[in-house]
Amino acid sequence: MAKTDCVIRGGLVVSGKGIARADILVGNGVIQKVGENLKAPKAIDASGKYVLPGILDVHNHPVYADKMDTFSISAAYGGVTTIIPFFGNLAAWGTPGKTSEGIKKMIEESERISYLDFAVHAAFFAEDDVKAEVPELLKMGVPSFKMFMTYPKRGMMMPDDKMLAAMAVAAADGGLAMVHAENGYAIDYLVEKFIAEGKVSREYFMLSQPNILEVDAVQRAATYAALTDCPLYVVHLSAREVPEIIIGMKQEGRRIYGETCPQYLSLTNQVVLERGALGKVGPPLREKEDNEAIWRGLASHAIDTVASDSCNVRVEQKEWGGASKNLIAGPGVKPRPGNIFEARFGMPSVESMLQVVYHDGVNSGRITLPRLVQTMCENPAKIFGLYPKKGVIQEGSDADIVVFDPSIPSTLSAENMHSNADFTPFEGKEVMGAPVFSMQRGEVIIEGGQLRRKQGSARFLPGNRDLAAYAKNGFPVE
Repeated sequence: MAKTDCVIRGGLVVSGKGIARADILVGNGVIQKVGENLKAPKAIDASGKYVLPGILDVHNHPVYADKMDTFSISAAYGGVTTIIPFFGNLAAWGTPGKTSEGIKKMIEESERISYLDFAVHAAFFAEDDVKAEVPELLKMGVPSFKMFMTYPKRGMMMPDDKMLAAMAVAAADGGLAMVHAENGYAIDYLVEKFIAEGKVSREYFMLSQPNILEVDAVQRAATYAALTDCPLYVVHLSAREVPEIIIGMKQEGRRIYGETCPQYLSLTNQVVLERGALGKVGPPLREKEDNEAIWRGLASHAIDTVASDSCNVRVEQKEWGGASKNLIAGPGVKPRPGNIFEARFGMPSVESMLQVVYHDGVNSGRITLPRLVQTMCENPAKIFGLYPKKGVIQEGSDADIVVFDPSIPSTLSAENMHSNADFTPFEGKEVMGAPVFSMQRGEVIIEGGQLRRKQGSARFLPGNRDLAAYAKNGFPVE
């Protein structure tokens, strides 16, 4: 039972359709009513502030410096109330065996240690038996799974025939295929070429993963999805050419959904040139023209969601490399300073995500606040089968609510983050606006800058495969 019966009073309530002044009555863990002059034993004053549905971060990897406990704390301070991490058969992190078995263990552990409700995506690699695993995962409430179209030398790339097989099985029973869309063989060719030529410094990283290789993989994955009639979700889009391609596919009636991340909206390759390995992500940070094209794609509804792809790693982990077979530098492995190709991928971004997207998007006029709510709350919940339980402020939905003060200025810094990661790619960025209060199912999470929720309060959220990706005439994305 929820411990808090209250009314959130006087705020501007934001939905994908607009903004309206209203009170929100919370009781028994759900939203009882949205209206005027509502009363309850406790009142939270939201005057002069926006009231948002809790943010869903539907792409993250809590397996590095932060596991589900500290990762969920960091996310909570960023206004996130629901997280969907990727789990799978990752022997490097101590979960050998079938993907479904590893995910069962991760769910059990996360229910004990997480501070936020969570669903789960599966992460498949080349060795996985997708024909057996997809049906098992669907039964477990895991309707979405990611396949890598890159990293063949790391044993992560899914062969095309197995990708088709996985999509076909998923399509038959309400599953959703996700892809990391880059041409892995071409990237490895370029990396090997640069290494042979002694070109291993930071300026060669972006050149090793050019836009055309993302474009190629998006088109190929979409072709396979069309052949199998499987809905497709493409993660962390970064290349300027892609939004126009995806909007064309949507106009043809294809079920394709695009995701981007704050780093691809607001950071460029200059971060890599200045900070080296700390700016290394895949796909790479690109150029300002790519940022602006991705913003336009978000505004035009070519891109449906914003998620963090947060890998909360430490500087030492970045510098010790991620190119080894098990993705973690083993005993006796020595880093070679200056070799960008041996540095680990990934960066922490979940805690700053909402502030960055609000400041660079809403404050800068690139998107509206209702569009932010569509892409960070409503659409993620719809696509992954959690709507209307999550992602919306309406009667009967979970009382997952964030109060956001648009008048608070701050400078983003690792020193102020609540993570085990010791750097942020947004270091020194000045933003206006910050989340100041949040609750989940009526229980206060963050209030007065303090974590109020107890560990172990989180729930696993099985994705409703009848709704996920609208495979059975669910809710249309906005």
